[in-house]
Amino acid sequence: MASLLLVATCIAVGVWVVIAVAGSGPILAMERVAVESLSDREAEPLLAQVISSKVVDTQWLSTTGFDPLGAYKIDKLPGLAGLVAWKKEEEATYLCAYLLTTGDVGIDFVTVCDGAMLTTGKSKDGHLLPSPQGHYLQTFSATTAVLYRRHLDGLKILAKIKNISPSTSPSELEKVFATAVHQQSRFVRSHLLWPLRVPWWYFTRRSLRHDKSLAQLDAFT
Repeated sequence: MASLLLVATCIAVGVWVVIAVAGSGPILAMERVAVESLSDREAEPLLAQVISSKVVDTQWLSTTGFDPLGAYKIDKLPGLAGLVAWKKEEEATYLCAYLLTTGDVGIDFVTVCDGAMLTTGKSKDGHLLPSPQGHYLQTFSATTAVLYRRHLDGLKILAKIKNISPSTSPSELEKVFATAVHQQSRFVRSHLLWPLRVPWWYFTRRSLRHDKSLAQLDAFT
């Protein structure tokens, strides 16, 4: 029995180390992420892939006040092939459609505020890593329309509790995206023994924080 327990412990430790090592690479790479705007011609295949996925309804976007912004190439971020974005009229709120190397399409609603940012996404993987102060995040298994309503609810909470509102100042999505990724990489690496925390974050953090609003999370504690 003792020998079986020892073997099981060794296996568990081995798996933990493998996940820690595998997860460390992408976090280090995040520090070098660069975002480049694509020409209309280069953007066409990316937009076609997003539309064909039916994750994004361009008619709904237009009705809701989102205008096409552009498509982007993202370097040094594993698993991500490109980004297509729409921008809300008169404020720094974006719908970001991510083209993954698996062929899937993920989406986030992102609002840039003065000194803060709110992201509302579909994938619980958004909660894999802790976020720096001022970067608020919530994820839900929901349609795009419901996800946007959740995002608006989150903005109301930020306005009420933190007196934070969407920025109306012009901002380049390339800079916003790259800066946010760089800041998160640095914040994660500021944790003591951060590589060894990656497996814990992977197995627990994502599921515990998914399908919870800002009011249910620890953003204001």
